[in-house]
Amino acid sequence: MSGGPGQGSPGAQLRAAREGLGLSIEEVADRLRLNEALVLAIEENRFGLLGAPVFARGHLRAYAALVGAVEREVLDAFDVGDLPEPTLLKVGDHVPELRSRGRARRFAVILSLAALAAAAGVFAWWRMRG
Repeated sequence: MSGGPGQGSPGAQLRAAREGLGLSIEEVADRLRLNEALVLAIEENRFGLLGAPVFARGHLRAYAALVGAVEREVLDAFDVGDLPEPTLLKVGDHVPELRSRGRARRFAVILSLAALAAAAGVFAWWRMRG
């Protein structure tokens, strides 16, 4: 849904309801805890900026509840339109690097040195005692 706001578009419905209540974009953004640019994107039907369609639907639902718009009509208008292209990730994106091997090796060395020092201390104590 990247076209301009039409009469039956979700953005147009929400904008009309907001204006009918005399609310500003800033007030809506504050109440929905969204950035003003995202509220404007919703009203302009630029849903690709909201992430996956599931997130867009959630924002539409919350906005409709805030301004008293009929949620079902807003969501139906969203479902009829063109959904934004999903952003595909490559395999391996956002996968943390395995750095634990270095940490494990360092821990093993420190533990070995501590054990060696303890053994030397026990040996020295045993020699002094006898």
